[in-house]
Amino acid sequence: MSFKQKLEQFEKENKRPLRIGLLGAGQMGTGLISQIEKMHGMKVVAVADVRKDRAYDAYQEASVEKNLIVKNDENPEKAAREIESGKRIACHSAEMITAIPTLDIVVESTGIPEVGAKFCQDAILARKSVVNMNVETDVVIGYQLTKMAEAAGVVYTLIAGDEPGSVKELYDFADTLGFEIVCIGKGKNNPLHPQANPDTCASSAKAQNMNPKMLAAFEDGTKTMAEMTAMANGTGYQPEVRGAHGPAVEVHELPKVFCPKEDGGILSTRRAVDYAMGKIAPGVFVVITTDQPKIIADLKYLHVNNYGKYWALYRPYHMANLEAPISILRAFFYHEETLATHQAPVAETITMAKRDLKAGEKIDYLGGYTVYGNIEKAAIARKEGLVPLGLVVGATVTKGIKQGEAIRCSELELNQEQTIYHLRWLQDQSLGYI
Repeated sequence: MSFKQKLEQFEKENKRPLRIGLLGAGQMGTGLISQIEKMHGMKVVAVADVRKDRAYDAYQEASVEKNLIVKNDENPEKAAREIESGKRIACHSAEMITAIPTLDIVVESTGIPEVGAKFCQDAILARKSVVNMNVETDVVIGYQLTKMAEAAGVVYTLIAGDEPGSVKELYDFADTLGFEIVCIGKGKNNPLHPQANPDTCASSAKAQNMNPKMLAAFEDGTKTMAEMTAMANGTGYQPEVRGAHGPAVEVHELPKVFCPKEDGGILSTRRAVDYAMGKIAPGVFVVITTDQPKIIADLKYLHVNNYGKYWALYRPYHMANLEAPISILRAFFYHEETLATHQAPVAETITMAKRDLKAGEKIDYLGGYTVYGNIEKAAIARKEGLVPLGLVVGATVTKGIKQGEAIRCSELELNQEQTIYHLRWLQDQSLGYI
C-alpha cells in the first residue's frame, strides 16, 4: 500500500487528517507546509516561530485561508480544541508545539543546535515522534536522541530529501543487494570559503532570497561537514582526513576518483565518506564494487557508470523539505527512521577559528564571523579534546586562538546551562567517554 493510500485510509477511519506540529517557519519550514498542503490526508496544524507573525505568514504563503489561522501562545488544550474544529495554530513558543496533546508527530526546522536539542528532547519526553530537519543538532547528540526515542517507544529521525537521508536511501539500496560500498558522498555546488560571513554573502543571499547567515554556513563548509558527519554516523563510514578530500569531479568520474589508490583513486581505505566539488551537486552518490562475474557482466550491459571494477550509483537531486513528508509518513505508519545514529558516532563536526580569536570574545553563531565546522574522525576529536561545533554558540574564548586552528574544549568556557550540553554529557557518559 502506498503512503497516499495509507493516508486515505487513515483519514477515512479517523475522520480527520494526520496532524503535524512544526517548529521553525523559515525557508525549509515554510516549504514543508506548502508541500503538505498539496497532499491529501495530512496537515501542518500548529506552527511556532520566534519571529513576529512568521508562523502566520508561512500559512499564508502556503495558501491556507486566513479565517482558519488562530494565534494561540498560551493554552495547549484550547489549541487542541481549535485544531479539532479545523483551525491552524500560529504561535511563538516551541513548548506549545510539544504540549498540544492531539498532534500525531512533530517536526524541527530551525537549524539552531540548542533550540533543536530542547525541542527534540521535549517531544520525545512527551511521547511524540520527531522528524528532525536540523542536522546541526543531530551531529552533536543524534545518538542520545535515538536512544531516548527508543526508550520512549517513539521515533527520532533525520529527513529524506536532505543529503544525509538521500545518501542513506542509496546506501540501503546497494547494501540490501549485497554490493560492497566503497564510498558514500555528496556534491558541493559553491566554492569552499572558510572565512565566509553574512557580510561577504549579503548580495548573493539577497539574490537567492536566503538568510545571509544560512548562505555563509554553506560557503564556509559548515553545512557540508555537518551533512557528511550525519552520513558517517548513520552508516559507520568515516572521513579519511580532516575536512575530507573534496576533489573537483564530473559525474562520469565518480567511480574513478572515489576508489582505492591501488586502483587509481584517491582513497587510502574503503568505507569512506567524502564530497565532490562541481557538478555533482545537488546530487549524492555511492561507489560500489563486486567480485561476482555475472553481476559484473550485467552492470556493464546495463551501462551503469563504471571505472574498472567500481560503479557509481548517482542521484542527481535532493529536494530537502519537499521530501520530508516521506520521513513523516515512514515514522508514523511504519515506526521507522530515514536516518539515525544507532552506533557510537564515528565522526564529529569540530569547530575551527574563522579568524584570530582573543581571550574574552564570545562565539557568535553558525554561519557567523567567528567559527566554522569541519569533519573529523570522532576518535581523533576525542583524543585531541576538540569541541563539537554545536556546543560553542555563546561560549567565551579563554585563550588566544589563531585563524584556521581547531578549537579545543580547554580553550572555551562553554554554556553549561544549555540542553544540548547536558544531552551531549549524557551521550558521552553512556558511551564510556567520561
